[in-house]
Amino acid sequence: MAVVAHRGRSVRALIVLWFVRIVMKTLFRVFPMSDRTLPILRAFDPYLSRVPNSVRGVRIEKVTLGGVPTERIVPDGDADPHPRAALIYFHGGAFIGCGLDTHRRIAALLARGLRVPVYNVEYRQYPDGGVGTSVADGFAAYRELLDSGDFDRIVVAGDSAGGFVCAKVVEYAGEAGIQGPTAFAGFSPFLDISAELPRSSRHDAMLPLGKIRKLRMVLGRGPEPLRGPQNMTTDATARYFPPTILFAASREALELDSLELHASLDRAGIENEVHLYDAQVHAFVVSAGLTPESWAAYKTAVAFLSAQLTEAEADGARSDAA
Repeated sequence: MAVVAHRGRSVRALIVLWFVRIVMKTLFRVFPMSDRTLPILRAFDPYLSRVPNSVRGVRIEKVTLGGVPTERIVPDGDADPHPRAALIYFHGGAFIGCGLDTHRRIAALLARGLRVPVYNVEYRQYPDGGVGTSVADGFAAYRELLDSGDFDRIVVAGDSAGGFVCAKVVEYAGEAGIQGPTAFAGFSPFLDISAELPRSSRHDAMLPLGKIRKLRMVLGRGPEPLRGPQNMTTDATARYFPPTILFAASREALELDSLELHASLDRAGIENEVHLYDAQVHAFVVSAGLTPESWAAYKTAVAFLSAQLTEAEADGARSDAA
């Protein structure tokens, strides 16, 4: 239950930081957000997907999970340290962009690192649906995987907006009285979409705060309503969470989301860690290997999730023996 500050700045991290600050943050700041302009952002997705994102040692197949298009990513080889375990990954993109192509690499790396199947879910987002629809798709995928009977332990992981989907899946499972996720990993998770947290984007290399607030324009869109709170960092929601590990760039706009959830989880007595890294950009773990720090964070996430799966397996074995 610690907040770990990772100090030090590699040369590569500084290059990425300043490139993103000068180019991407400037573009985001001046870009007008409206129903007419947001489709322009989606037009960049095919170009983002051309960035090399292949990972050796995995097999990928197209499946449907809860009616939602999904990629099933399976590590090669026979070694299976976590039998009957799986991970569901929910990509980021502010509920308006990105998808399977842009986040295939981190999903594949998690499959290879944990040696479990990873389900990379392409939930609906703008303009096909609002946040409630994204969450409904995420929960439908989780529930079908759980109901399949193929897995006893399911980990959820996601970055940015995908972190919110993870948190709501945790909540929806608790409210439905079904088995919740074994663990949660969030990479710069966007946990409060109500805009209530006193965030600052002054030092964020990518996200202008004004644009984060304007994302509320897609909040209420149908066809599925968003159930429950918009802020998933409170004591009321913390009680649903499994052991959790969170990552954020120091002083990024969404750093406070992770710190607020950490405090609530501490008060609830739920195991959790927060790792803050200097000189990184929003959701830097998704680009694991681009900087030494992103690779180190990815390895830390894998170690934490693996430990949680091992502990859950031991608990299950003891229950079966009893």
